[in-house]
Amino acid sequence: MTKKTKYKMKKRYQLEIVLMIIIIIFMIPIYITENSSSKEKIIKEEKNISKEELISNILSYNILETVNKEFLEWISKEYSISVLEKLNNSLKQSQYNSQIWHNLTNNSLIVLQDQYNKISNDKTKRISSQNQSEITISFVGDISLADNWYIMPKYDERNKKIYGILSEDVVNIMTSSDIMVANNEFTISNRGTKIPNKLYTFKASPERLTIYKEMGVDLVTLANNHIYDYGEEAFLDALDALEEYDIPYIGAGRNLEEAKQPYYFIINGYKIGFVNATRAEKFILTKEATETNGGVLKCYDPTTFIQVIEDTKRHSDYVIALVHWGREDSSELEQVQIDTAKQYIDAGADVIVGSHAHTLQGIDFYKEKAIIYNLGDFIFNNETKDTGIFQVKINQDGTLQYYFKPCKESEEYTYLLTEEEQKRVLAKMSSLSPNVMIKEDGIFYKRENTSLTEN
Repeated sequence: MTKKTKYKMKKRYQLEIVLMIIIIIFMIPIYITENSSSKEKIIKEEKNISKEELISNILSYNILETVNKEFLEWISKEYSISVLEKLNNSLKQSQYNSQIWHNLTNNSLIVLQDQYNKISNDKTKRISSQNQSEITISFVGDISLADNWYIMPKYDERNKKIYGILSEDVVNIMTSSDIMVANNEFTISNRGTKIPNKLYTFKASPERLTIYKEMGVDLVTLANNHIYDYGEEAFLDALDALEEYDIPYIGAGRNLEEAKQPYYFIINGYKIGFVNATRAEKFILTKEATETNGGVLKCYDPTTFIQVIEDTKRHSDYVIALVHWGREDSSELEQVQIDTAKQYIDAGADVIVGSHAHTLQGIDFYKEKAIIYNLGDFIFNNETKDTGIFQVKINQDGTLQYYFKPCKESEEYTYLLTEEEQKRVLAKMSSLSPNVMIKEDGIFYKRENTSLTEN
């Protein structure tokens, strides 16, 4: 082959490449336009599906028995047919999860079905969050407003209302919480007689309950070893007084059915159920609720409390179980706390919060669920003790974050600790919680691959 022939072939080859590039450049916009038109056509076709077809498609996926034709019809009327369209698309693309209901309507499926079924009762409270992006639930340990104990005499003597026993920054945390929960460690009555053979008995006049309003308390737990200190008469007065002062309570009642009842809050489109039981006494003096008599809900045998948690989980997005347990004045856990905490989480509890030990105990996780074994005293006596405020934050996407804010109780006064003292208490909590990472700002989470309670 001559040099001239080779040159011509090379030129021809280069020309072909140039022509091919020109053709590709010319075809790209056509392809994009056609592809875009195709997608638009598919979207248009999806939008042209009738409501009946959408409902039929959704039902074919068998999401839940409660997601039926009538419910989906109601969704399309109360919200819009676009909710059904987006739900249908998520199912077709295998992207469905229960959070999609909240994403599309700002209400969970549980809340939507309550609305559809017109379910409401006096054990449910709907509140508006101060922060639309998250819900803050705060918990404190043992509280005594008893007139015959240490705190109330100082409250009266100092004449500063709540600021005589709590610092301003602590009160701000409590009152700014969306839901504030406290352990009510006393009975409430102007009547009654001390239970025989009981060393410590606590009783407050009903008027003291206004202090809960000063503290921003939204719910109190009664399943403990002091609500029955002055017998049945005072116990029943306590229930009446709490109802009169519009302070919801859990863990006790005029009979077993009432003592088992959860209390629900609906906030930011999520429904949160709270339940409470006790196994605190070595010598059992506090009356247990029965089918016909008043008392507290007990969990020495956890069977009934497990059933309560299971029932509550069926009707709520989150279940918070509050348990009165543990060895008094000891940071060492009893094995029964570890064992039954697992059972309660297996039953559906999302968070477990303990009280009774009068001192801080550790934190752990089981199946990614937080267990705060004991928050200790909050405003209870004249001793000097570390304590704190535990917070759960529920984000808009349904995920949970956990915080512990260290405080101190000293001379009948509880206050938020300074930075250095906070570090000391957080280090103490870390030493009690080997499976948990606690940061300097108090946020905590499970350490990876270290949880003993998973075994």
